[in-house]
This record gives sequence, structure tokens and C-alpha cells, in this order.
Amino acid sequence: MAPAMARLLFLTLAVASSLAVGADALRSLGVGDGATAQGDYAVELDATTFDAFLTASRESFAVVEFFAHWCPACRNYKPHYEKVAKLFNGPDAAHPGRILMARIDCASKVNIDLCNRFSVDHYPFLLWGPPPKFANTKWDRKQEKSKLKLIDDGRTAERLLKWINKQMESLFTLDDKKYENESMLPNNVSYPKQVQLHTLFAKLHK
Repeated sequence: MAPAMARLLFLTLAVASSLAVGADALRSLGVGDGATAQGDYAVELDATTFDAFLTASRESFAVVEFFAHWCPACRNYKPHYEKVAKLFNGPDAAHPGRILMARIDCASKVNIDLCNRFSVDHYPFLLWGPPPKFANTKWDRKQEKSKLKLIDDGRTAERLLKWINKQMESLFTLDDKKYENESMLPNNVSYPKQVQLHTLFAKLHK
């Protein structure tokens, strides 16, 4: 089999597998070279991985933060966002499998069209909705009947979590801890570290 055909077949199988097992399992692949900083819980994606990752996600909802790495407000906001992300993402998440917390750097050239797709006009810019509704979607705030919502009151960890609780009719708190008996959680997700699909894709396209 020709190398190009072999790579295409492998990519097809990888995407098909991701759709079957969900984003949680993709994060457990262990591939990647530290693209997500140590101690971070939000999954940093880019335009090459965004649609596939959100499509494959098994979480009920996603929060996507569009930011710019040069933006002082974004740098100040990151600890707040990560504090909430820690509740839902990562090996010690108190509520795994509920919400995917992701980030997109709009200052990266590869993401310009993606950020325009979602009408990002300030930073940080947060959107909420079912993960598959983000994939291959164009959004703006004038849209009616959209499953995606602008989070307009999430400037601190406390306010973001309050907004999430209102949407989900839940009572999550920033002090929530992981259950000792993980078998009690039907939607439990366990993975050693966050990974990015673009690393896998990049290897396939070499």
C-alpha cells in the first residue's frame, strides 16, 4: 500500500474511532508534546482540530473561550477559567464527562477564520452549547434558535460557574472534589493528560 494511502486510511480510522469513543478517550491517547501547559485543564485546540474534537466529544455541553495570547485581560482571566475547567476536565475532575472546557487562541494565524466564524469581537469571548453544535457551524449573536449562547457574565470563576449552574439547573461549587468511589459516576472520564488532535494530524501529514 502506498504511504499516502496508508496515512489516509489511518486518519480515517482515527477519526471514525474518535466518533465512536468520544473526546475523552482521544485525550487519553497520550500523544502530544506538551502542547497543553502543565497544570492547565482547559483543552487548547486550533482550527485543524476544533471541528473533529467537538464532534467527537461525549460531554453534554462545552464552554469555548476565544482569547488572544497578547491580551492582558485574557492573561488575567486564565486562572479563573482554569479554576472552573478543573471541575470538569482532567484526571481529578469532580464532575467528569459533564462539560468540555476548551480554548482557542485567536491571535494565532491558523485560527483567524475560525474566530471569524464565531463573530469574535472582543477577548475573552465565551460561548456555550452542546459540543457537536460548534462543529462546522457559523455563529453570530443575531442568530435566532441557535443552540450556542454567548456567556455574558463569566468574568470571574464564581460568576462563570453561577452562569453554568443556571443553564444546567445544577449546584456545582468551586470547592467540589472528586468522588472517592469512581464507580458511582456513570459518566466518569479518566485520562492522564490533555492532548491535542492536531499533533496526531500533523504526524499523519508528514
